[in-house]
Amino acid sequence: MAGRRGRSGRERWSGCRQEITRPLRRIPHLPHLDLDGVTLWYDTVPSPNSDAPPALLIQGLGMQATDWPASLLSSLASTRPLILFDNRDAGLSQLFGPQHDPELREEAFPGWNQPSGHPPYTLFDMAADTIRLLDALEIPTAHLAGFSMGGMIAQILGAQHPDRVSSVSGLMTSAGQDWLNSTAEADRMMRRSIVQVADQESLVDFFLAAEEVFAGPSLIGDRSTRYQATLAALSRGHHTAGIWRQALAMRATGDRRHLLGGTTVPLLMVHGREDPVIAFTQAAAITELRQDACFIELSQTGHVLTEDNGGCVAGIISAFWDSLAQP
Repeated sequence: MAGRRGRSGRERWSGCRQEITRPLRRIPHLPHLDLDGVTLWYDTVPSPNSDAPPALLIQGLGMQATDWPASLLSSLASTRPLILFDNRDAGLSQLFGPQHDPELREEAFPGWNQPSGHPPYTLFDMAADTIRLLDALEIPTAHLAGFSMGGMIAQILGAQHPDRVSSVSGLMTSAGQDWLNSTAEADRMMRRSIVQVADQESLVDFFLAAEEVFAGPSLIGDRSTRYQATLAALSRGHHTAGIWRQALAMRATGDRRHLLGGTTVPLLMVHGREDPVIAFTQAAAITELRQDACFIELSQTGHVLTEDNGGCVAGIISAFWDSLAQP
């Protein structure tokens, strides 16, 4: 892992691998919060620095709060309290339609062409959910860290609520373009994710194969461990139609570059050079929109956070937070 860096500029990190830390003890069931008609499941991770401003972590497309690597959580929680939650239409949070739709086919997954009809919501609505969560928890300001789609939501929050956001850390996310430049194989896997699969074994096999595609050259662990983690995640909350609605929300939100370019909230972007889901060039474009942004390139890294790279990515985020406290 490379050394600490300042608040702005671009740097290349040659690898991001670190010893796996002991997983935190998790609280399995916490209350759902009803936020003006949207019910979200949330969790908290305590910190020895309980007085530090908290960090809110926002997950990506179809992902759950329980998908964050323990190595990342334990490292970040050593610096400040953490708040995790399931986005709408994911995990144990409220669904905005059926859990599955047997009529959904791969062709229904959005692309560069604007889909017809009106989506049930956009990323702006999902950003509003996040602010309501902070309100309900009586948190005036927080650092935000978001993975993939979660990074897009965090960027919107930084633009719309700069008084509530201490900083934004976008992990494997874009710089506000209309849609994603993905490899053909990654695009195919995303499209297949909205198709209902009745056989559980086939479903687990699909998600293991998709993880391998999205990870690219990143180390993702042995198949047995990944199998058990995938099975647990699917059992907790798997909603093919929810993935589709979230994807529609991403596409319907449109170009966000005007928002990003006009923000002043401290911004960190961390991206894998070999990301097959969101092309590296799409993330690197942030340096043109925000010359004060801190952009970190991770070599030999795809579109994934794992126990192997989670501690390293957390170290980058923590160093960024530390740099903000410097005069």
